[in-house]
Amino acid sequence: MIEKEISETYSFNPDDFNEKGRRKSDGLSFRDLIKEYERDFHHRHSTEYALNLYCNSRTMGLLERACDAAPFMMYGMDLTQGNGFDAVNDPFINHEMDKRSERIYVYGIDSAFMTNFDEYGIPILSEGEDIYPLTLLIDNTMRDGNLRLAVPTLDDDVEEEIIPVDVPEFEFV
Repeated sequence: MIEKEISETYSFNPDDFNEKGRRKSDGLSFRDLIKEYERDFHHRHSTEYALNLYCNSRTMGLLERACDAAPFMMYGMDLTQGNGFDAVNDPFINHEMDKRSERIYVYGIDSAFMTNFDEYGIPILSEGEDIYPLTLLIDNTMRDGNLRLAVPTLDDDVEEEIIPVDVPEFEFV
């Protein structure tokens, strides 16, 4: 089931970045630009933090280079149900594809709001603040120079189907 989301689309010029994912004018990494977008997203939706980053595979490649990813790593999860994230099927299908690949797939990176790190430099999750890693999603319907940050919403309009369960009655003696 594809979730409803609060989202914001951000634009940038891919030609402004060099082969290492750094902006030519000031050296800002594309990853740091995404962190600026994350902060803007939170500013616009003060109770929410972006959980999903959608972009096409070329933009994801720019992110890989900006993060100095090893050549055997590939960022992003392919969407299998259109241009929205299916939280049940997409991870399962991508995991099956991973089994047959020689590359290591990276499906998430630290959020701009993750500020606590352990002794190995690994971000510590802040579950009480709803701050989680940013899930990387490849949506090849998106244009170069665009990315979308999003957070799933609770859909109160959808009624849950009540499935009757036949429970035997027990008599205590």
